[in-house]
Amino acid sequence: MKKYLIVILFFLSCNKQTNSTDGNVTSLVDYYNKKYLDYQRVNVETAKVYADSILLISSKNNYTKGIGIGTLNLGLLENIKGNFNIAIHKNEKAANIFLNIKNDTLLARCYAALGISYWQKGEHDKSLQYLYKSLKINENLKIDNLIAASYNRISMVYQSQNKLKLAEDLANKSLSIINISAPNPENITTFHNLANIYGMQGKYKEALKLDSIGLSWCEQLNVEFNKSMFYDNMANCLYFSDSVAQSIQYHLKAISIDSFFKNNKQLGDTYCNLGYIYEEEGDYNQAIAYYEKSKELSKNTGYKIGVKNALEQLSSVYFKLNKTSEAYLFLKESTTVKDSIINTASEQKIAELQTLFDTEKKKQEIAQQALKISKRNIMLIAFSVIFILSIISFYLFYNRYKLRQEKNLQEELIKEEEKRSTAILESEENERQRLARELHDGVGQLLSATKLNLSTLDIKNIHGENAIQNSLDILDDSIKEIRNISHNMVPDMLLKFGLQKAVDDFISKINQTKKIKIDFECIAFAEESLNDSAKLMLYRIIQESVNNTIKYAQATQLNIQLSADENEISLLMEDNGKGFDVKEAMEKGGIGLKNMQLRTHYLKGKLEIDSSPKNGTTIIIEIPLS
Repeated sequence: MKKYLIVILFFLSCNKQTNSTDGNVTSLVDYYNKKYLDYQRVNVETAKVYADSILLISSKNNYTKGIGIGTLNLGLLENIKGNFNIAIHKNEKAANIFLNIKNDTLLARCYAALGISYWQKGEHDKSLQYLYKSLKINENLKIDNLIAASYNRISMVYQSQNKLKLAEDLANKSLSIINISAPNPENITTFHNLANIYGMQGKYKEALKLDSIGLSWCEQLNVEFNKSMFYDNMANCLYFSDSVAQSIQYHLKAISIDSFFKNNKQLGDTYCNLGYIYEEEGDYNQAIAYYEKSKELSKNTGYKIGVKNALEQLSSVYFKLNKTSEAYLFLKESTTVKDSIINTASEQKIAELQTLFDTEKKKQEIAQQALKISKRNIMLIAFSVIFILSIISFYLFYNRYKLRQEKNLQEELIKEEEKRSTAILESEENERQRLARELHDGVGQLLSATKLNLSTLDIKNIHGENAIQNSLDILDDSIKEIRNISHNMVPDMLLKFGLQKAVDDFISKINQTKKIKIDFECIAFAEESLNDSAKLMLYRIIQESVNNTIKYAQATQLNIQLSADENEISLLMEDNGKGFDVKEAMEKGGIGLKNMQLRTHYLKGKLEIDSSPKNGTTIIIEIPLS
C-alpha cells in the first residue's frame, strides 16, 4: 500500500503543473487510463497503481466519469485475479455511474465484465443476460471490434455448456468481423475460444493453427496475460496428438505466466489438465496431487466448473485404484456441484434469452419493413392510438389522486417506522452508556476502595493470610472484568480517537487471541463524514459481524475494508469460513442478522450478504452520505 501511495504521489507531482494551469482533469484521467490498458495484461500490480490514480484524481475533483472508469478498471483486475465476488461488486457500482451519466460505451464494458464474472462462477443465465445487453449496446454504437468481442463471449458461455454447434457459429461470426479489422486486444480470446471448440471436436490441426495466430497477436500487441490460455490449449491438442512430453512443457509455460498474474482460475484448469495426463500415463499419485491443487484453486475463486471437473477426475483415479468408496464420494460431490451450475430453471432462462435475442433481431427487420407502409395506414393507426390513449388518460387521471393519497400514507408509515427504529437504537446505546458509567464509576470504584483497604491490613499477624490474599486476587480480577465490560459497552477509543482507531484496536485484540486472522484496510474514509451516533452504529455492525464469524463461520481469515467516496461509505467483510444459506438464515431471523439489518437501516444504508455452504461469506454495506 505504501508503495502504491508513493507512486501515485509521484504521478501527481509530475502532473501538478499541467493540472494547475488548465485544470484538465479529463486529460490526466485519459493518460492514466491509457497506461492502465498498456499494463492490464502485462503487470497487474502496475496496472492497479494507474487505476488507483484515476480514482484518486477523479474523487478529488468530483469527476464522475473518472470515478466510474477507476472503479471499472479495479473490477477488471479482480476478475483477472479470480476474485469474482469483489469484481461483481465494483463493476455493478461502475455500471450505475455510467447509467446515470448516460455513457453507453463504458456501460457496455461494465456489462461485459459482469457477464464474464458470472460465467466464471458458473451462473450462465446471469452471464448471458449481461452479455446480450453488452452486445445490443455495441451494435447500436456500431463498434466492430466490440461487437466481435460480444459474440465471442456469448460463444464461450455456450461452449461451457457443451453446445458446440451454437458456440462455433457465434465464434465464427466474431472471427468474420475480426478478419477485416486491425488487431485489437479485445479480440484475442476469439482465437482461443474457437481453437478450444475445434479441440473438443478432435480437430487438433485447425485448433493449433488458431492458437499460433492468437500467440502472434499477443506478441504484436504486447499482451503477456493471454499467452497462457493458448499454451494450455496447445498442450491439450499436443497430448491428444501423442506428443506427451511437449504437452507437459506447454502446460508448465502456462503455469509460469498464470502464477505471475495470480490467475488462480486459469491455474486450476491447467493443473486439472496436467492431472489428466499423469492419470493416463499411470502415475496416479502425481495425478491426485494435481487434481487436489485444481480443486482448491477453483474453490477459492468460486470457479464451480473447475471444482466439478477436478472432483470428476479424482473419482476416476480412485476408481482405477479400486478405492470405490472414495471414488463414490468424489462422484457424489461433483454431481452436487454440477447441479448447482446447471438446473432446469437456468436452462429454461438461457433458452428464453436466446429466443429473446432472435426475436429482437426479427423485430428489427419488421421495423425496417414497416417504414415502407403508406401514409394513409400510418395516419389510421395514429388516430386509433390517440383514441385509446385518451381513454387510458381519463382513467389514469381519475385514479391519480387516489394513488397520491395512498403514496402519502405509505410515506408517513415509513417515517413512523424509521422513528421507532431510531428510538430503539438510541435508547439501547443510552442504556449501554449508563450501565458502563455505573459499572466504571460506581461498582468499579467501590471494588477498588475495598481492595485498597484490604491491602493495608497486616496479613502477617492474621491467621487468615491466604484467605485475604485470595480475596485481593478475586477483587483484582473483578475490577479488570468490570473495566473490560465497561469499555466494550462504550469503547473509549471510539469516543477519543474515532472509528478507524477503534476498529484497529478492536481487531488487534481479536488477533491476539489467535482464533482468527483479521486484516483491516481503510481507504479514503474521513471521520468528519459521520456523526458520533453513525460511527457508533458502524462500529457495532463490524463488532457484530466479527463475533458472528468467530462463533459460527469456522473461518481462519477475515478481510475487512472500509472505503469512501464523495457519495457513500462502503464496508466490505469477507471470510473463508463454511458459509451458510442466506435465505434460511433470514427466515429464522437470528439476533445477529437482525441487529445488523436494524443498524444499517438506521444509517439509511443497504446491506447485501453473499454466502452459501462451504463457500465463505461476503457482506457489503453501502451508506449514502447525502
